[in-house]
Amino acid sequence: MSGKKFFQIDPENRPNQTTRERVVSERGRKELPPGTKGGENLKPDRHYEHKQYAFDSYCKKVLKCEACNGYRQISRHQKRFTSLEELSEAEMAQLAVYDRYPWEYTTFPVGGGVILIEDDGLAEALLGLSQEDREIFMMHWFLRMTDAQIARYINMPRRTVNTRRHKAYRLLTELMGGEADD
Repeated sequence: MSGKKFFQIDPENRPNQTTRERVVSERGRKELPPGTKGGENLKPDRHYEHKQYAFDSYCKKVLKCEACNGYRQISRHQKRFTSLEELSEAEMAQLAVYDRYPWEYTTFPVGGGVILIEDDGLAEALLGLSQEDREIFMMHWFLRMTDAQIARYINMPRRTVNTRRHKAYRLLTELMGGEADD
């Protein structure tokens, strides 16, 4: 500091008085600043200058928050993102899509529709069954029909449908090389 005293000490113990003149706000002044006639481009008064600083501060805060939101969004995206180079062979195989052609399937007409079987071993075993047993078996396993529904569809007693389905299942497991266990 310059070493100047701004306050006078009163020997009568009264409150200190400043030696400077009292500052009056620019809005409270009626007279023009010295050396001006009026109409000149003056610096904005302190009130408008404060508004400019407040708006500048607001804009900086908005930009800072938007940058933080952007960084947060990028980090969330990176947590969920997995590069294809980081995937193992098994994971890549799960993502792969292979073309399917009609000649790769064996078709079986059942119940007014067509069932496509891709596995050649299963298709050969199904062809080893009689036509009626194959239809009953496929209606139960592929069309998810109950014995009563199958019996109504092919005009056969429900118990006969059940017996033929079990017989077809046992024969199919033997043809495919498994053990028939009920």
